[in-house]
Amino acid sequence: MKKNILIILMLVPVLGFIASCKKSSFEDRYLNPEKTTNGTIDGLYTGLFRNRRIVPDYWNVFTFMTGQMGIYTQTVGVPTTNKMYEQAVAFAEQRWDDFYASPDGNWTAPISSYREMEKLYKDLSDVEKDGYLLLMETGKVFLLDQATQMVDFYGDIPFSKAGSLNTNGTVDLPSYDNGADVYDTALVNLKRISNWLATVQPQQFYLSKLAKQDIVYKGDLQKWRRYTNSLILRLAMRISYVDEPKAKSYIQEIMGDPTRYPVIDGNADNALVTTGSTDLLTILDGSQGAFVNGHNVAPGYLVDSLWKPSGDPRLRIVYALNKNGQYQGLPVSLPFAQQQAMISNQLVSTLDTVTFVKNQRVPGIIMAAAEVNFLKAEAAERWGFTGGTAKSFYENGIKQSIELYYSIHTNSSDPGTRETPITGAEIALLLTNAKVAYGTDNLNKIATQKWADFGLFQNTQAWAEMRRTGFPKLTFATDPGTTQVPSPAYRLLYPTKEVAMNAKNYAAVADKDKPFSKVFWMR
Repeated sequence: MKKNILIILMLVPVLGFIASCKKSSFEDRYLNPEKTTNGTIDGLYTGLFRNRRIVPDYWNVFTFMTGQMGIYTQTVGVPTTNKMYEQAVAFAEQRWDDFYASPDGNWTAPISSYREMEKLYKDLSDVEKDGYLLLMETGKVFLLDQATQMVDFYGDIPFSKAGSLNTNGTVDLPSYDNGADVYDTALVNLKRISNWLATVQPQQFYLSKLAKQDIVYKGDLQKWRRYTNSLILRLAMRISYVDEPKAKSYIQEIMGDPTRYPVIDGNADNALVTTGSTDLLTILDGSQGAFVNGHNVAPGYLVDSLWKPSGDPRLRIVYALNKNGQYQGLPVSLPFAQQQAMISNQLVSTLDTVTFVKNQRVPGIIMAAAEVNFLKAEAAERWGFTGGTAKSFYENGIKQSIELYYSIHTNSSDPGTRETPITGAEIALLLTNAKVAYGTDNLNKIATQKWADFGLFQNTQAWAEMRRTGFPKLTFATDPGTTQVPSPAYRLLYPTKEVAMNAKNYAAVADKDKPFSKVFWMR
């Protein structure tokens, strides 16, 4: 999608948005590896999580989550325009850069930060290495999470040899790792780290360091175990249609021994980066610019075909009533002119102000309980694993999703009126609605509720799961202006800068660099 299309979707231009993104006092707490050669493992560790693809930063919401992923996943309402599925080259390139070497001084890139940590770690004494392993291993869990997400976007990526400047001080253009190999590396290392975390007895000195620098779990190793094991579930399920034996082996071991392999079972254990605090101040400054008109429109399927007819209580806190006092999504089937007229005449619901648009406390969700329970539900439905029924996991996932959304709404920084709290009777009624009730078409229902839970702020995961499972069965308008990308692509294209600057290594993957080349885990 080109820049002019973004402007059409927004309907009105957004000016001065870069100036509206304020710096956080957070940046004073660590050294940016893109700016300095002097750093500490402690500071770099904290900086690992200061990535604008983790926190709900205005730029990420504006350029990628609504402008690209929202279109591919229908997690936002999008008018049918020419070349709507084509990727905005500059924005896709920024997504690449934000993993490898973020050019924006306000943010860091996970792999360059971690490579700098490895460089510093190599020169420590044996005693210090033993102590700092706590930060290195938990930091690696996060790095592997982000690396596998890059595979989900692009397919093969530079990984094992990426970041040589931070590792050995020389610039070596990195070769590409096969996407399946990156996943294998991640699963093997996550399992190793999980087993290590289960038995490690760290010195209090280093445990205190972790507690100080860890803005996700404040040094709580039990919660780090839960995140690590939950990530294993995600990655194993992601490959389950192309390597079922391997996937089942990992999943059965995790689900079969919850004492040794605890997972994120409740929202208290969610892996989140909390915003609106002294750590990350006003991250969403400028977000109202991203959410004007065409970028905050309610999607038709979610509102009109799922939440409204089933009486889902998330509807009243995620979207606002239109001018007629009704919840209304944007119909995909209408021509652009009619869609535009509906938006201009305020006949389409928009994102709720309290929950999202003016809420400076929207958390960056790394992984949450609802997703984990939906993963367990799918495993139990397909393979009959012990530890619970598919129905109970599924219903717990829905309940936890509702609970998380309502906590975001209730704890909003916006002083606006809060909606009616949920009740047990309301949830019980939802779970018996024909569109939701477990018992028929179960894999579709699990995937659809997971997609609804991911919503706007985790729509990168929604895109991966839609490509893997084929659910929910959404109707996408055919792009009227192109035959090259007439429907949502299967992957992101490699950035033009990468193609030019790493040409020799790119040549090995050039034949895969097409919008409809499948990521390895797709059927």
